[in-house]
Amino acid sequence: MDLVLDPAAKNLQRFKLSLPQIPVDYLPRPQIEAALEGHTHVRVLLFSAPAGFGKTCALAYLAERRLQAGGAVAWLSLGPEDDEPSRFFLQLIEALGAVAPGLGADAQGYLRNAPQVPVAVVMESLLADLARCARPLLLVLDDLHFICDPELIASLDRLARLAPEGFVLAIGSRARVPLRLATWRAHDLLLEIGPDELRLSREETRDYLASHGLELDDRALNALYAQTEGWMVGVQLNSLLLRHQPEGAQPLAPVGGDPVAVGDHLLRSVFEQLPADMQEVLLSLGVASQLCGELANALTGRQDGQALLERLEAMQLFLLPLDRERQWYRFHNLFAEFLRARLKERDPDRLKQLHFNASLWFTNHHMQNLAIEHACLAEDAHMLAALIDGCGLELINRGQLSLIYRWRQKVPDEVAQNFPVLVLADVWTRASELSLPEANRMLDELLERWGQGGADPQLSDKVLAVLAIKAVLAMQKDDLPGCIALVRKVEPQLGRHAAFLETAILVLGALAHVMLAQPEQARRLLALAQQRKHFLEGRYLDMQLANVEILLYLEQGQVKQAQLLFEQMRSRLLPWFGERSRARLLPTITEALIAYQQANFEQIEEHLRWALNTVDVINPVDFYAQGMLALARTLRLQDRPREALASLALMQNLAARNHAWRFYAQAVAEEIAILLQETGTDRLKRAEQRYSAVDWARLAGHYPRMTFNPVVWAQGLTRIRLQQARGHYSEALHEITQLRGQLQNGWHGLQRLRLDLLAALSYQRLGYQERARSLLVQCLVVAERGEVRSLFVEEGEAIQQMLQQLEAAERQPAMQGFIRSLLAIWPGQAARKTLEALEEGLTEREREVVHLAARGMSNEEIGQQLALALGTVKWHLHNIYEKLKVRNRTQAIRRARELGLLD
Repeated sequence: MDLVLDPAAKNLQRFKLSLPQIPVDYLPRPQIEAALEGHTHVRVLLFSAPAGFGKTCALAYLAERRLQAGGAVAWLSLGPEDDEPSRFFLQLIEALGAVAPGLGADAQGYLRNAPQVPVAVVMESLLADLARCARPLLLVLDDLHFICDPELIASLDRLARLAPEGFVLAIGSRARVPLRLATWRAHDLLLEIGPDELRLSREETRDYLASHGLELDDRALNALYAQTEGWMVGVQLNSLLLRHQPEGAQPLAPVGGDPVAVGDHLLRSVFEQLPADMQEVLLSLGVASQLCGELANALTGRQDGQALLERLEAMQLFLLPLDRERQWYRFHNLFAEFLRARLKERDPDRLKQLHFNASLWFTNHHMQNLAIEHACLAEDAHMLAALIDGCGLELINRGQLSLIYRWRQKVPDEVAQNFPVLVLADVWTRASELSLPEANRMLDELLERWGQGGADPQLSDKVLAVLAIKAVLAMQKDDLPGCIALVRKVEPQLGRHAAFLETAILVLGALAHVMLAQPEQARRLLALAQQRKHFLEGRYLDMQLANVEILLYLEQGQVKQAQLLFEQMRSRLLPWFGERSRARLLPTITEALIAYQQANFEQIEEHLRWALNTVDVINPVDFYAQGMLALARTLRLQDRPREALASLALMQNLAARNHAWRFYAQAVAEEIAILLQETGTDRLKRAEQRYSAVDWARLAGHYPRMTFNPVVWAQGLTRIRLQQARGHYSEALHEITQLRGQLQNGWHGLQRLRLDLLAALSYQRLGYQERARSLLVQCLVVAERGEVRSLFVEEGEAIQQMLQQLEAAERQPAMQGFIRSLLAIWPGQAARKTLEALEEGLTEREREVVHLAARGMSNEEIGQQLALALGTVKWHLHNIYEKLKVRNRTQAIRRARELGLLD
């Protein structure tokens, strides 16, 4: 929707949501009526035919019938400017809200408060609201061929599939729509109305002409019908031509059956019979997709625009009223395209000038989107850039970045560099390829152009938008102090600007404090963000705020508390977002980090691979790097070291690309840990070579102000493991003591637990058995309380042996149970236990079913192959899932392949 709607704009918007008036000479289509009566169960009605077949009139007639039957009807006429998620959904919500007040209120909040439109989330919210509608509802989307956005198309598929009973989606389109029509046909959910059902019969053609005072003999009628083949606009054009041609003139000669050729021939004939001054008027008016009296004056230079439009309507020159007050009109699409093509061929410069004039008029009447579209067609780069610059920040706040990107492509670089909002869009789109200094330099230059340069620029919403982008870039490029410095600039002026931008900056600042091990500062910013978020309608930032709080507890080592908070967020916020919505990217990584620490490995890999290959608006390198590390560790604990090393290589590339050297050091430390746990005789040599290849001091020098230097930690942990691998356990204990000095009280719980575990191993190897046992038990108590498991397995076979010895001697059932749960997740342990169970319980018939399922057979095909009933096949599969400890067919096949059962 446009930014500010004056009365003219409101009327124009209203027509798109209003049921069109049915022409008085409209002929109901008996064959369409019969088809509708015979398919009352369908969910989708598709009226698809070329221009001029009367699709809109047929849809309007259908809608009127539904209203008369007591149903509800929502109507939305679409145009090329609507192929953008935010604009499309805002209009759809307004159309639905007109017949069901309150419907879409939550979805509207998402649109207003997410930087990018969460399409799946918005549709899920609309589906939830539709389920509460008591009345049958018909939703008409006319001219859907203008919608090509893949996410919008997918959301409409979901709407048709999951909408409640009583909901029907009616579509009008001039071209084949890229929806899942085959699936809808297969499920008998689709009724298709095409040209054959829409065209007039010979008798209906005669009746139509007679209603306009035209009585043709059989020969003339046959010639006209052979020419038009019942094409509605063709019949109308012939009617118009016959009524205006000189008496006694011969009918038009046939032009074949191609509607395009027939239409062009008839339109040209009708147009050329008009007086020359009327032809010029029509060519001027034809450039606009919508017309009102004032706009007609601006395009033609006349002063009688409203009277002119009413006269053209009376002449039946394909000018259609868009509202009952007859303030807005549009030409029939076919006639409008004819007029524009004719003007472009005759005088292309005049066509551009008229688009320029239309753009000026829409600008002066605060209809920026239409103004920009006409500026694009006028090919006036400076005007286009100025218009985008004037409304760009408002579009960013609404989540309509895609519109800015699309329009930006029409502006040459040498023009764009003079307009701040276009520069802002360029920095945002190029963020991944720019270094942080380059990006900040461009943004600082932008502030200078706005007259807001210097160390303390005066805050306005546009300056705040620049600072918010700077904060996002700082988190992407691992400049945590820089992000915090930006928050400090904003904090004194909180409450004076857009709540969305203020909350976003506070959440980013809190995340930076968490990563710097500054919990009190993080909690203070989270509290401020909680206050500001009450002014937001959507839940996007609410979810990101909750996610940072969860990460705070996770970084402290309080895994169980983090899990409890995540469950609260899952029930309160996650249902508002689609399962694969980009908005859920960061919470998905957080959930995987918690699950990894608790050794709940199921679906971790699947979730992390999706998240790591997805891009949201806020992309902190911390989340991506920690996700990659968790993925590598998961693969390692699943006996897949090569894949783990590949994931670590990607992590090192990510870290180097963003100069996030702390994550580079972490990845190298994990790589060395994997090398040390290999069985080869040269494992220690290779690990030492890898350690020596890194300039640890240089990497640590990037973090001089951090109390806990993450590079020093990664280096120290690696040195401890190398000392233990060499058998130098006293030296390892010395390294552990030094490394403890980095840890903060009340923080670094997992790091402290790891050092205690490694110390227990060193004491055990040095012969201090009682001390080693006491320290190991202490580690187990802390781990059980916090539900931490994976950390033990990461340290390898030596810890496994210590746990086995302790488990054999342990007398406390709770402790013994926890130790057994740890031993059960060791690499290879689950597979061995599963194999034993299979050898005892998997029947020959179950093995046959697994083999056939792995070959891709359906349950029905397996039943036919083995001469089993379908229910028996399902029962066998149920037993297989139980024995393999899996939940579905895909997992069962994967597990069977891992165990060699398919060889």
